[in-house]
Amino acid sequence: MGIKRIPAYAAIYLLWGGAYLAIRVLVQVLPPFLVAGIRYSLAALILIPVILMRSDRAPTWRQLLNTLWTGALMLTVGYGAVFWAARRLPSWVVAVLASTTFLWTYLGESLVLRSYRFQARMLLPLFTGLAGMPLLVGGNSHGDHVSMLAVLAVLLGAVSWSVGSLALKRINMPRSYIQTAGLQLATSGLLLLCLSAGLGEWTQLPPMTQIIAWRPIVAMAYLVIAASVVAFSAFHWLIAREPAYLVATSTYVNPMVAMLLGIVAAHERYSPLQLVGALAVLSSIIMIWHLQGSTDQFEMSELEAMPDL
Repeated sequence: MGIKRIPAYAAIYLLWGGAYLAIRVLVQVLPPFLVAGIRYSLAALILIPVILMRSDRAPTWRQLLNTLWTGALMLTVGYGAVFWAARRLPSWVVAVLASTTFLWTYLGESLVLRSYRFQARMLLPLFTGLAGMPLLVGGNSHGDHVSMLAVLAVLLGAVSWSVGSLALKRINMPRSYIQTAGLQLATSGLLLLCLSAGLGEWTQLPPMTQIIAWRPIVAMAYLVIAASVVAFSAFHWLIAREPAYLVATSTYVNPMVAMLLGIVAAHERYSPLQLVGALAVLSSIIMIWHLQGSTDQFEMSELEAMPDL
């Protein structure tokens, strides 16, 4: 792995893992789509001077259009669902559900794009992950109601993010990853603010003393700078250089970080059955990653062993 890839992977592994607790903190105070819109709009504003200083070639109309619709799919739908569900589910449960992004990305890359061969031995980890879902969302021994609508919303968001990630590998995008990140953040920020206004969220604001408290301010600063400007830019840098399924492995590290922060730091409730379900989901993702990695190495060794013709 190149030296530049290490901090890039660390950014999407760790910074996005902490984002789930920050989202949870904010949506307890502010409406979810308003929070998401502010987050992405502020991040886009921060990237504007960076884009201007780089003097990269302006995107073509096709590149601009592709950037806008993929940004809407990945951030407006993908993470808009996460913000909405964060009011109804513990942050670590949201993170584990979102980790299925890896499964959808792998299936799309192997079965739809056919970048990799799908093998029968992958079925066991896939079914292991699916078997863990009912325990994760239904194994609550504390009697708390689990919103199935919120669960489905996060899964829909995971699929949307996967489709957008796979599209980035095949469609014509700006050469500058900073341009791509900035345009997608700006598009999603505006769309989410419009959605928030249309739903009347702006009339549901709490007293100003709750908004300017230190916890919401720190959480928003973390989401804007660490999780959006730094991690999202790192994601686009990686997606242009690495297989999509390998970049998506961040989704099995993110829940571990989110689980640690949610249970230990925020004292979020959990049950042993839910932990078993979370372990099943994460184990399935790790097994697929390991099996696919060994397959790639085997195929590469076969190619190297072939005689030159």
